[in-house]
Amino acid sequence: MLPENLLSALSGTLVDGRIQSAATRVYLALLRMERPSRELLIAQGIPAATLDPVLTILNDQRLIELGPSGGIEVPPPLTSIPHHALDLERRARQVRAAAHELTQVYYNARTREGSPDAGVTVLRDLAEVGAQSNLIVAAASTSIVSIRSMSERTRDLLRSPLESHREPSIGAEGQTLTMRTVWDTQVLDLPGAIDVLGARVEGGEQQRFLARVPVTVVVADSTACLLEWSSTDGGPQGILLRTRGVVTSALALVDRIWELAAPMTRGTRPTDLDPRDATILRLMAAGVPDASIARQSGVSQRTVERRIRSLMDRLSAETRFQAGVQAVHRGWL
Repeated sequence: MLPENLLSALSGTLVDGRIQSAATRVYLALLRMERPSRELLIAQGIPAATLDPVLTILNDQRLIELGPSGGIEVPPPLTSIPHHALDLERRARQVRAAAHELTQVYYNARTREGSPDAGVTVLRDLAEVGAQSNLIVAAASTSIVSIRSMSERTRDLLRSPLESHREPSIGAEGQTLTMRTVWDTQVLDLPGAIDVLGARVEGGEQQRFLARVPVTVVVADSTACLLEWSSTDGGPQGILLRTRGVVTSALALVDRIWELAAPMTRGTRPTDLDPRDATILRLMAAGVPDASIARQSGVSQRTVERRIRSLMDRLSAETRFQAGVQAVHRGWL
């Protein structure tokens, strides 16, 4: 049984859109009146049957104050609207909590004990993967941890508008979620990826990087786990799991991979970085060919190739471009 206040909050979001539209129209009309009143509003063509409930709504929201004889006081919007915004935020938290509770009811009804498919949802295409990803994030209470492979869903995610990545992820009860993601180093080769990853850091995401991540795994709290891959044969693109033992194991796996992955944060140049290696790294990051690097650094081309391979290993990079990006963000250059 859901708490009564959550049901009330949810029902408050199901108001007829026509009433909302009428409320906006009436409020704008009131702002333009020097001495607003119910009679003037009716004279402007607003039917009493529509007007009276709208005035009650605006009064409840403290956007206006109804007088005893039909007079209407309209406080300055800079005074009244912040109060209304606080009320909307409170209701939004209640609605998110209601959505979380209703989601649990939904899945409890579909995961009967003894069913071989209990807690398992096959995701047929990328649209289902995206929709279910958004749902488990919205229903989370504390954290989202994930590893992201170079899949089509990852590419789609990184193509989202930059501002959307700067927004913190909000949980079911209105709180900011803890976000940790291990990214496949291949994403660093995508156009604009560095800007997107930087925006996600601004939004509160903690990031690490690992080469050759085989599959995307997203774990919400300890209640849901989504696996996603890029199928080339037209088959399913992912699976959503809600079986507690599986989700707990997936969470432990992601945590272990997080420990093994490398951060990409600005820092200081390591004391054991040879000055000649620093020169090679700087020239490599600038796109200078190996033969030219060898001439400028005074070593053979074979030595340059060997040192570049060693530097790429230290930076957990698969390509020279990735090594350059990592070196810049770690403060090596």
